[in-house]
Amino acid sequence: MSKIVLVVDDDSSIVHTIKSILLKSGYEVIAGTNGDEALKLIKNTKPDLIITDLAMPVMDGWYFRMKIREDLRFKTTPIIIISGLLVPEVAQDEHEAATFYIPKPFNSSILLDKIKELLA
Repeated sequence: MSKIVLVVDDDSSIVHTIKSILLKSGYEVIAGTNGDEALKLIKNTKPDLIITDLAMPVMDGWYFRMKIREDLRFKTTPIIIISGLLVPEVAQDEHEAATFYIPKPFNSSILLDKIKELLA
C-alpha cells in the first residue's frame, strides 16, 4: 500500500509540481488550497506525511499546524513546511521534532529526499 501525502498550498502551480513529483515516486496524494480545506480532507483520510505552505487564505499554515497537533492521530505525523517566509526556527524547534522547513523556491530533489527519509 502506498503512503499518502497531503499537500496544502494556495498556489496551484506548487501543488501541481509537488503532486507530479510524488505521483511519479509512487505516493498517493491528496491536496487542499488552505488549512480549513485540508482539515476537512483528513477527517476521512489519514496522511502519512503533510506538506504545507504558511501564507494561505482562510486558514494559514501556522494555525493549520496547530490544529493538526491537537488531534492525537497526527501528534507525530511528519510535517514539511514549504514557504517563502523566513522561519528557520521551525526547523530547529526542539518541541516539534516532526516539523521540517524547506524554503521556497524549493529544490525538488531535496524535497523528495526528505519525504523518503521521513517515510522510510
